[in-house]
Amino acid sequence: MKELLISLLVVAWLCGTAAAAANQAQGNANTKVKKTKTVAIKEEKGVLVLKKTNFDQALRQHKQLLVNFHAPLSGDSQSLSIEFTKAAEQLKAESFKVHLGVIDVSSEKDLAKELNVTGFASLRLYISGDKQNPVICPVVETASSIITWLKRRSGDRAELIKDLAQAESFITVEDVVIVGFYKDLEKVVLFKVSTKSEVYEASSDASKEDLVQFIRVRQMDLVTEYTGMTSAKILSSVITNHLVLFANKSEENFGEDYEVFKNAANAFIGKVLFVLIDTNEHKNGRILEYFQVRAVETPIVRMVNLTDNVQYQMQSEEVTSDKVTAFCQIYLDRKAKPKLQSEPIPKDWDKHPVKELVGSNFEKVSFNEERNVFIMFYSPWSKACRALFELWEKLGKVYEKHESVVIARIDATANDIKILLMQRYPALMFFPSVYSEKAVPYFGDKTIEALVEFVENQVELAKDEKAKEEKERKKYIEAQKEMEKKEKEEL
Repeated sequence: MKELLISLLVVAWLCGTAAAAANQAQGNANTKVKKTKTVAIKEEKGVLVLKKTNFDQALRQHKQLLVNFHAPLSGDSQSLSIEFTKAAEQLKAESFKVHLGVIDVSSEKDLAKELNVTGFASLRLYISGDKQNPVICPVVETASSIITWLKRRSGDRAELIKDLAQAESFITVEDVVIVGFYKDLEKVVLFKVSTKSEVYEASSDASKEDLVQFIRVRQMDLVTEYTGMTSAKILSSVITNHLVLFANKSEENFGEDYEVFKNAANAFIGKVLFVLIDTNEHKNGRILEYFQVRAVETPIVRMVNLTDNVQYQMQSEEVTSDKVTAFCQIYLDRKAKPKLQSEPIPKDWDKHPVKELVGSNFEKVSFNEERNVFIMFYSPWSKACRALFELWEKLGKVYEKHESVVIARIDATANDIKILLMQRYPALMFFPSVYSEKAVPYFGDKTIEALVEFVENQVELAKDEKAKEEKERKKYIEAQKEMEKKEKEEL
């Protein structure tokens, strides 16, 4: 048992420290073996320039390799790279045993994908050639902090705590620390800043893998907010099922939504990672664009699996503990329906007064110079949307036999639509019969009279605009013909 506990402590310390160098096998000098010529890896200012063609070679040659995944277009990544180079030059001058390398993810996309790198700026420490289990470096901003982090992980793999004062000092150094208790206690305790400690009971059949899994799961908060400081941890988590709450932290009801979301998380520790994304934070613009989430429609809850990037949306306007719990369980039971780019086109989509659009036929119908199309973008579980369905059917019947007006609707939650909508669902947009792709939002009264008046006005405006476009098109065609004529004469 003693040997097992010692083994467990050693593995635990790997979450915050670099492993000792592995013995490098040397060939027998007397044995005749055909050797492959090794090309030296290019180095710039003490930093190895790594690519897919030499990354494995670098791992073989350097027992500890800190890699900077550099994105040239990222301001944060540019700043980190400057400090990273300073750290490399200083460490090289000290003959420090850890080597530093950089990978340009814009040109080495296949390598970044292979290594599951999705967040930038990102530093990872590869130990003893282990390509699959790097140590994630927390967000650092200066060369000195990079050096400090590395040196802490290159000393003794475990620190012997002799008294309470030393223990208190030790557990406040990092966000997460692991302590093994021996003799009287056969357990390992995980301490986290600002949260309760958690205990791993070491049984006689406990394994290293069990302890590593315990640490990797418990080092994350019950709900982890997505920020520059946490993005690398979230994206490299051993838990691939992520339940994401998109919410505006400045909204009055945010506190209540967050608490019920957090309460639901307890039941799914180790199965689902609960994540918060603040839609009011401008730095989150790109990730909101990736998920195609509009700030005006929050709060919403989505499940995403990092291995396949398929999204599932919780079908509810309200965030409650019961609904979040039920949604998680349905997903884990593999009964949840994924959010698709497009639903299948219904066979009778154009046979009724209100045409049913989906992602795959949306642009073809809406951007049509022969038809004026008035579309309702709706959410099927929205009370406000359902309340408008009857009125929309009436409007559809008014224009059912009209030559140039089409009334349609589309479930915006089930189909990806490449159009900017600035209002909550139901969102009403008029697409005029012009050559340019144009959309006019409707903010007026929800009455049949107001809607008909709006449509008639837009139809007349579309006629005038199309006439102007045709004149411009005619001028352009004539100018092109005149130019071609001159070119022929010159020949």
